[in-house]
Amino acid sequence: MDQAKLPSDQRQLITATQRQFRFYRQTLRFYGLLGFVLLVSVAFLVVTIVKDSNSGTAPDYLASLLGTIQVFGIIICAFIGGDAIAMDFGGGTGYYVLVLPVRRSVLLLGRYIAAFAVSFLLILVVYLMAILGTVYFYGVGGVPWDLVVQSLALSALYAAAIVATAFFLSSLFRSPAMSMITTVLILFLGLDIADEIVQVSGYEPWYSIYYAGQVISTVISPVPHKMTVGMGRFEFVTYSPYIWEGALIMLGYLVVFLPLSLFLYNRKESKG
Repeated sequence: MDQAKLPSDQRQLITATQRQFRFYRQTLRFYGLLGFVLLVSVAFLVVTIVKDSNSGTAPDYLASLLGTIQVFGIIICAFIGGDAIAMDFGGGTGYYVLVLPVRRSVLLLGRYIAAFAVSFLLILVVYLMAILGTVYFYGVGGVPWDLVVQSLALSALYAAAIVATAFFLSSLFRSPAMSMITTVLILFLGLDIADEIVQVSGYEPWYSIYYAGQVISTVISPVPHKMTVGMGRFEFVTYSPYIWEGALIMLGYLVVFLPLSLFLYNRKESKG
């Protein structure tokens, strides 16, 4: 094909993004995750309404619901981006994609944009449920809209960082299934367990994206950075990141793992 007739990188980027959106629809992954998020969010909201669990202030109530994003964000982004690169190397399908006259950087960026957009859209469902509950108990005027905007910005950064990390982990495998399972185990169970062990040992898990996710709710209802819990021999310190600290950890994951994903994606060879 004549190089002059090739679509521009911008046009190819749009096409790559659109195809990744189509992939999420056709594999029903988006609808499955949407159903999961709706089910859990609505159930949590209904329980608080039925039990009239609105003790405290509106920010406290809103933060308690948004605290689930720390977990939801990991699960959503891991399932959305956990096989984004491995899918090209686990069989013959990727061979036909990678021989196209499209730079791998364009393919990866298109997939990343789609994965981030879908992940953040699903996270917005949690915000919708949380805001509805807050309006029910405290009215529209009770919603701290300025803090919600700040929390949304942190959630966007959280999603961007986790998707970048999921892409990196995906680039380490050739099997899409193994890639996705490993991504979920590392980002969800692995980091959670490691964070607990580190904090019980008296240290702050400043390395953890899971730990950083706490700022999504604490920006609305602040908590102390350092607290002592338990009694006697069972007394230990727990940490909560400063807002700037959580944002910096997320940014660090993004700027480290997205370029690493591209580097590994460019170096790997497809089996066809």
